[in-house]
Amino acid sequence: MTDVAGKTAFITGGASGLGFATARALAAKGAAVILADIDAAGAEAAAATLRGEGAHALGLQLDVTSEESWAEAGTTAREFGAVRILFSNAGVGGGSGPFEQYDTDVWRWNYAVNAHAHLYACRTFLGEMKASGEPSHLVITSSMVAIVPPPISVAYISSKYATLGIAMALRGELAGTCVDISVLMPGMSATRIVETTRDLRPVEVETGKAAATSQAMQGVLAGGMSPDKIGARVVEAIEAGDYWIFTHPEWKAMAELVTQDMLSSFGPSADPGYKGDDIDGLIAANGGRMFGAKNIGERHGRRE
Repeated sequence: MTDVAGKTAFITGGASGLGFATARALAAKGAAVILADIDAAGAEAAAATLRGEGAHALGLQLDVTSEESWAEAGTTAREFGAVRILFSNAGVGGGSGPFEQYDTDVWRWNYAVNAHAHLYACRTFLGEMKASGEPSHLVITSSMVAIVPPPISVAYISSKYATLGIAMALRGELAGTCVDISVLMPGMSATRIVETTRDLRPVEVETGKAAATSQAMQGVLAGGMSPDKIGARVVEAIEAGDYWIFTHPEWKAMAELVTQDMLSSFGPSADPGYKGDDIDGLIAANGGRMFGAKNIGERHGRRE
């Protein structure tokens, strides 16, 4: 559990949407906030808004796909304060259309923003957070579509699935350190992700059916949950030490169907003569904390 008051938080995608909303919620609890965004003017305007509300806030430009940009941002951030809350949140949509027709540049860009950037974020700040010995927190934004994938954007869905995998692996890796971790799993949120994707995508704009799908999604998201409510929930999770942050309970029934479909597909061993994997040995070899589940060690007769 991390008391956010007096901590410095670094937020990617901080100029708008979930990033800005979470920065505002953190600032309201007494945190200093660094709003990083590829839109430099937007980041500074957002920080100015928070300063006008009495917050200690800094806006800076960051291209989350560039290690050089991360190095510069890290230097600037350290001059502002020692980062103890890291919200790796920046994201873009992946476009739409049949998988076999995906533009490879759009595919690589989508993964660079939605998945690879979490590595750069952690390379910049996580080591210092762990070494500090101070209660710290890492939040990574995935999506409900990582669990319940609609048939519209393989790039977006798979990159958010990769993000969930990163967060699940880090849950075990960070156990026993001073750094807690949460994974944010929002449903429909009233953000500008469709417009931002349209502005930033590395190739020409979508046309035809893909453009129509993009426009339709923009309309759907406009009626989504307020980012302010999601930002407040993120701060609650940081302070409570919650790992999963589910903000849209209406997705639970679909998640149950997906999970049940998977579990019901388990059958007999492919090799009836095989003795079976040594699950207890695997857990023991990994310090008794394994497989991304809470208190897994207790279920096997020991505590984490």
